[in-house]
Amino acid sequence: MPASLESNPCTRCKAEDAPFQLRASPTCGNCFAEYVQTKFVKRLAYLHKEVRVSSHLEPRRYVAGLSFGPSSSAMIHLLDRYTHMQGRKKSTSAFDILAIHVDTDLSYPPGSRDTPAQVLIRNYSAKYTHFSFRCVHLSKVLDVQTVDWSALPLPRPEGGCSEPSERLRQMFDKLPSVSSRADVLRLLIRHLLLDIAMKDHHYKTLLLGHSTTSLAALSLCEVANGRGFAIPWQVNDGRFPVTIYDPASGAEIQRTTYPIHYPLRELFRGEIDTYISVFPEIAALNPSNTEGATAAVVSHKDTSIEEVMARYFESVETPYAGIVANVVRTTGKLDRANASRPSCGLCGVVLDERGDSRWAGEMGDDHNPNGEPRLARLCYGCKRSING
Repeated sequence: MPASLESNPCTRCKAEDAPFQLRASPTCGNCFAEYVQTKFVKRLAYLHKEVRVSSHLEPRRYVAGLSFGPSSSAMIHLLDRYTHMQGRKKSTSAFDILAIHVDTDLSYPPGSRDTPAQVLIRNYSAKYTHFSFRCVHLSKVLDVQTVDWSALPLPRPEGGCSEPSERLRQMFDKLPSVSSRADVLRLLIRHLLLDIAMKDHHYKTLLLGHSTTSLAALSLCEVANGRGFAIPWQVNDGRFPVTIYDPASGAEIQRTTYPIHYPLRELFRGEIDTYISVFPEIAALNPSNTEGATAAVVSHKDTSIEEVMARYFESVETPYAGIVANVVRTTGKLDRANASRPSCGLCGVVLDERGDSRWAGEMGDDHNPNGEPRLARLCYGCKRSING
């Protein structure tokens, strides 16, 4: 963040112009950018060890989620700078990045070419010419087989609603709250990104642009949503369990895993915002990013748990940076349940059947007209999102 007008010299290079604060120390723009890039490269080094390629000359092929927000935009910019830097070293390989934005605006039919998301994706594609960009409509998630659709209140196409966007819209309308809709939407976006990455076997991992701040918010959000046992899978780097379901019966067909990594996980949201201010061309790609997301909450009626947690951690990351970082470090030490057990048909995480039974209490089981437990294959948190 910018320092006071009467700033001291940069504590790193001693430059007189040090308009930024880096962990309470005056810092110039060049040193701030170098700090962020160093943190990013260290996470990439860890990623390269986890996801090996057959040859050091083979391009490293990754899928990157692009929400157009500050963090994911900064991630694309950092990947681009790293690619240029590696391009000067003939002994190392370049990146092959496929950046995907999931367009969640269901008011536009799939295939529309002049939607706001399509316009923005063209801006990014023109700026970062070494990468591939794709805008995918959320309705494509209905073709994904990693979700047990039989457990969700999704209208059947033979019931008079065959338009994918309308089916999704009706499903979201049936969810009990704003928090439920935000929770299910986040999980569906994750499924769609994973599905695209897994179907093209050239891509080795999925990159998501979560910062330390957003990972801390996600940790407590998962707890508040009744899905605390899922934290080790949702916020840590590593292989994520994936179950393939039969689209007709919902029966489990196959189990596998796929790596998900957060290369910005050691940077705070405020540090990412400052990095973007050093490179105005990033903010120019999407001017709406400059509006700010930490406005005070006047009414919680139309605010999701996810938004409340995000605003809270963004407001406390500066005075309590150590505590925010410790939330993420602590979640990194949590054990993951035995992956051989059944998994949730929505979030994909291994079911904690005994824990679900204790937490469910008086909620009981939801039954469909045939008397079968429609939500039996969902964890407690996903049942809450579906049923309230």
